[in-house]
Amino acid sequence: MADGISMGYFSAGGVATQAKPDGSPVTEADREVEQALRVRLAVARPQDSFIGEESGNHGTAARRWVIDPIDGTANFAAGRSEWSSLIAVEADGEVVTGMITAPALERRWWASRAAGAWTSTCRAGVLGARQTLEVSRTNALDEATAVMWPVAAHVPARRLAGATELIGRCADGGPLSNWSGVCQGAMLVATGEVDVFLHLAAGPWDIAAAVPIVEEAGGRFSDLHGGRSITSGAAVFTNGLLHEDVLAQLGHHGH
Repeated sequence: MADGISMGYFSAGGVATQAKPDGSPVTEADREVEQALRVRLAVARPQDSFIGEESGNHGTAARRWVIDPIDGTANFAAGRSEWSSLIAVEADGEVVTGMITAPALERRWWASRAAGAWTSTCRAGVLGARQTLEVSRTNALDEATAVMWPVAAHVPARRLAGATELIGRCADGGPLSNWSGVCQGAMLVATGEVDVFLHLAAGPWDIAAAVPIVEEAGGRFSDLHGGRSITSGAAVFTNGLLHEDVLAQLGHHGH
């Protein structure tokens, strides 16, 4: 459903954007996808609560849906394919299921606790053969590849400096925009293509869906302090083996 709505706008080309109070872009497609999911969930899961990037909190139940209708709105509006819809289910404060669908890239990733992490092609809503996801085995920072996002004025300067210094210690890395065909940096960790992804400024809807996918692929998630909050404003995703080293390096700068 989300794919159908978003692709309808995307295929038409030239999606108009408006600026939200924080300066980030929003389109009618963002609002329509989120509203459609809210309406569907109100019927299918009326006892659950909901939080979305565009419409905020609805309900207080311990089981909560966390939605980013279009992650990568700037790409979406500009006609670039690197955007996705993020859907997660949180139960008693822990994200238990996550799904990221990128219809313009014809790709989907998903995971549930104790059920593994998976990816497949997704063309016009039809899934191809699923492949299991597995993180890398790199165990030294000086052999690692680290990616960060966003690199923008609203990222706290010390946080950006710490991330830049960390990447400087690694064998390779840089901003997510250096990787073509990628809509969500944590999926590079889940597929083993990179070892570390630093999401430097993010809402819970940006983070939640990726958490079970990376962890079920064998990796690790935390906030910048090593906790498991999805509401701290930032996230660290690694292959697990490097996680403590990454947190220690970032800790030198404060957050």
